[in-house]
Amino acid sequence: MKTLTKLMMLVLTVSTYAQSTKEMQYAAYLKASKTMWERSIEQAKKESGEESFEVAMAMYGLLNNTMATEDEDTFDDYKDNTIDLLEKLIEDNPEWGEPHAVLSSTYGLVMAYSPWKGMYLGSKSSSLMEKAVELQSDSPLVQKLFGGSKLYTPEMFGGDPKVAVEAFKKSLELFESDDKANNWLYLDTMMGLAMAYRKTDQNDKAKLTLEKAVTIEPQYQWAKSVLDKINKS
Repeated sequence: MKTLTKLMMLVLTVSTYAQSTKEMQYAAYLKASKTMWERSIEQAKKESGEESFEVAMAMYGLLNNTMATEDEDTFDDYKDNTIDLLEKLIEDNPEWGEPHAVLSSTYGLVMAYSPWKGMYLGSKSSSLMEKAVELQSDSPLVQKLFGGSKLYTPEMFGGDPKVAVEAFKKSLELFESDDKANNWLYLDTMMGLAMAYRKTDQNDKAKLTLEKAVTIEPQYQWAKSVLDKINKS
């Protein structure tokens, strides 16, 4: 019996270790779990190195997660390290668009918590996003984050939900041609598109987008909750 128990524990340990950073982040996104996001950061360090883009994306995922959980303390704990790593990646790879886009979006999260910081971070964030699109417009991540920027930036400062719709649609096309399996960014892009449709008074299209998201991932509670609001309206 002891031998069987030890064997089962070993199998569980190996299965957990074998779970990739991508799979861990997908589960963390669905559960809005700080602990799981933190584990994905450590896993990314093991898989890709302390100063890799994969680590930056894991930390960005955790920062994004704090918006759902309203955990500003965790945001403050990780934001400086995330910004520092992204700045280093940009310095080392100035022609790589994705780090520019993620840094721009990170500044957007900073401004969401502290709107007054928009006075000096707003233009910086916009410049980074423009550079990202210029450098790597064929990246689904860049298009997704560009769409988010246009959706959540006030129109007086350059926001445009119609442009956001097109950016999210392009992002989804790129994800679907390459990298949508177990990818939290793919699900989040569908949510972004649904929100952009709602903001442009296209609720029928928003509903179809959310229904697609729930079909792909039945455990996507956020999509279910927004879909429920649309159905009741």
